[in-house]
Amino acid sequence: MWNNYQWMNKPQKIEEQNDRLIFHTQGDTDFWRNTHYQFNRMTGHALLKRIPSEEFRCTGSFKVKPEHTFDQAGILIYVDEDNWMKCSVEYIPEGPSHLGAVVTSHAYSDWSTQNFSNERIGEEMTFEIIYQSNDVEIYFIDQEGNREQIRIGRLHNPNGVEEIKIGPYACSPNELDQGFEVEVTKWEIG
Repeated sequence: MWNNYQWMNKPQKIEEQNDRLIFHTQGDTDFWRNTHYQFNRMTGHALLKRIPSEEFRCTGSFKVKPEHTFDQAGILIYVDEDNWMKCSVEYIPEGPSHLGAVVTSHAYSDWSTQNFSNERIGEEMTFEIIYQSNDVEIYFIDQEGNREQIRIGRLHNPNGVEEIKIGPYACSPNELDQGFEVEVTKWEIG
């Protein structure tokens, strides 16, 4: 299943079981550009596939075992290091955690969040991205199949549609932590 995908910042621990993908993040990894924190990090782990289409839908389900603040896993849609989006669950140990989306345009990231109960962190979590001619809709789908919109945004794409890549991602922004385990349980692009 993962044959046509390539790692961006390949993690040290990776395991494939049929269609499932399990990997362990490394500490001090993140995707972020400039805004507010005044740093640039493109060190998160992402397994990406080129999508030569002006319209597609991607659904990914994840099980995570986060340990440290901002441990996160979800979907990355990527044009280049200045233009990309990510959606994920972001762990906050003292709770609540966050469902979040980062939209990065012209090298500046923004971040939107909504609360997510720490009691649900161990559940399988599903995200859906719908891409239509540079517009992106981001959804969270709960255990009962209810879809909740997280974000609608614009993905700036100066290189044309053939440069779009998408895949599962995870990172552990804290400098001192040792990362966490991520399992991609389902993955579909159509």
